[in-house]
Amino acid sequence: MARPGRILVVGRHSFLAQHALAALDPAEALAVGHDEIERPELLDGIGCVVNFSRDPIGANDGCRLEPMGTDLRLARRIGGRDIAYVMLSSRKVYRPSEAPLSETSPTAPSDAYGRHKLAVERALGDLLGERLTVLRLANLFGYERAPGRRTFVAISLDRLAREGRIHYVMSPFVERDFLPVAAFARVLARIVRAPPGGTLNVGSGIGLPIGRLALWILEGFGRGELVISSTEEKDAFVLDIARLEGMYGRPCSQGDLRDACLAIGRRLAADLAQSSR
Repeated sequence: MARPGRILVVGRHSFLAQHALAALDPAEALAVGHDEIERPELLDGIGCVVNFSRDPIGANDGCRLEPMGTDLRLARRIGGRDIAYVMLSSRKVYRPSEAPLSETSPTAPSDAYGRHKLAVERALGDLLGERLTVLRLANLFGYERAPGRRTFVAISLDRLAREGRIHYVMSPFVERDFLPVAAFARVLARIVRAPPGGTLNVGSGIGLPIGRLALWILEGFGRGELVISSTEEKDAFVLDIARLEGMYGRPCSQGDLRDACLAIGRRLAADLAQSSR
């Protein structure tokens, strides 16, 4: 149910946070950096907290939760206050499976990042109970040209800009669940205004071959090639978004995915043309 108060957005400079803030009314959100979370008055007048900052401990294999990551520090600051918390988790907490992954699918992460996210989910659940909403995210993507960003699409765009090609070391027929960041921001804005509690998969629910995604970007870019140097099938996944769709409607269609890829390619071409002048 909706709680009175503003939405606290932590990690305001992150790629996802910038899109989320654009989907929210400035009057309803307070955006801060992760280094501001110990401000004594920070939670005054807040009804919901969502954290976009990433903790470096997530890359370590021990899933060590001390010193506290940002999610845990915020949850402990909330304590017994009537404040909802929306945690951005990952589909990587699930056991790999060819079947669509639902919120009740077995959890058995295969890498350190997934193990860390699952450990934080459980720790926050112990602290916050029904005030916690966990969002298990698919591959969110957009125009990702920020320095140091190493997502699947960011790496593809970097190589396309430098070499005029997208290079995959896996089969182009591998299907993954991709969701445009603008579609994510729209549904997140609705979630944080009235967090439902529990666990919620957030994706498109569409198994999109990664080769198709690359070809759409190249189509928008207007030139270039897709190079495949391996036929290995790895890390395919699709999220079951029935719960999300029942609450908020389907976040995007296959046509929306294509349009997002075309727009990314066109923007990259325009930026490169501008920088060459």
